[in-house]
Amino acid sequence: MNKWHRIKMLHCFLTTAVVTGCASTQVSLETDFPSPLVEKQSTRIAFIINESLTDFVHTETVEKGGDFVIEVGSAQRGLFERLAAGLFSNHTFFNSIGDQSISSLAIEPEIRELQFATPDQTRTDYYEVWMRYDFKLYDLERNLTSTWSIPAYGKANKNNHTGKRDGLEAAALSACRDVMAVFSIRFSSEQLISDWLNLDSPTTQDGSE
Repeated sequence: MNKWHRIKMLHCFLTTAVVTGCASTQVSLETDFPSPLVEKQSTRIAFIINESLTDFVHTETVEKGGDFVIEVGSAQRGLFERLAAGLFSNHTFFNSIGDQSISSLAIEPEIRELQFATPDQTRTDYYEVWMRYDFKLYDLERNLTSTWSIPAYGKANKNNHTGKRDGLEAAALSACRDVMAVFSIRFSSEQLISDWLNLDSPTTQDGSE
């Protein structure tokens, strides 16, 4: 989805909300993230940050709650730039896995789904956001070898925020920080990741290292 199509979609969605008399809650994430403090990996990694990630928008109509537009895509490039800076000593960024200049293992983040709940829905004091990321893992020839899935969760107490927009924004930011933390902690221990990283290990002709 390109930027102008996304803007048009949001405009139509909000216009419909006004016409039908529904309240609209817009959430947009534009913030900085801290780099994780972990031991850096020496393997060269390419991150693929494409438009489907940076343009990700979740729209939903909640019965008796109005319309919600939750735009988390705008924060994703900054999130992964910080993550990469803290976790990898040698990394690059590309817009597409089809880029012919990619010469290393590559990882492509994708937001598979986003769900949310407000205090009115759950009758608790919390705004909650659930996200699921898929990380597509590519070998040196840019072939997809496997996919690593990470669920993320964030919540925010309604008593600390003014209104639905602020509460959901805080919960969504918390979910983004959660995926950073899980990625950083589990990266060095996941067997799937170890197998993928071994694709970059030098071998001799007889297959031994």
